[in-house]
Amino acid sequence: MNGILGWVVAAIAIVIGGYYFWSQSKEAPAPAAQTGTEQQAPVTQNTAGDPRMAGLWQSTTDVKFTREIRADGVVIDRYVGDVGAGVGGQWSVVDPTKETVLASRAEALGGMTVIKVVWEGGAETTYFSVNKLADTSMTTTDLTGRGAVTIYNKVTMTP
Repeated sequence: MNGILGWVVAAIAIVIGGYYFWSQSKEAPAPAAQTGTEQQAPVTQNTAGDPRMAGLWQSTTDVKFTREIRADGVVIDRYVGDVGAGVGGQWSVVDPTKETVLASRAEALGGMTVIKVVWEGGAETTYFSVNKLADTSMTTTDLTGRGAVTIYNKVTMTP
């Protein structure tokens, strides 16, 4: 009986630990902060061809999290301290009226740039809107999860 109890406790600890790390990878909404005199206008057009999208972006709420967006459609999320090289996927701009997952919110998203990311060869698909885009900052909203808003600062340009 003692062996079974040990396995149950271990399984519960694994589930709790997994949930903790999963929840830490999600960004909590953060207030928008203006630094300097940079202008940020709401994004109401397709930014896929906008060279400002490409680059390495660092979260202002969790500086250990970065998202690399490449002009060739590759996206890589990294977290300082993770053992691997990051999680990669393919990104593209989509029309929210044509995405079943977003159909109920398509009207509210009208005119906004919506990005679809297919992670690790189809393991997961997520959507986010680009709310603001400037030369050195970007604000996105997670449309798949809890609606977390993430504010990024550009760290470097990628080719």
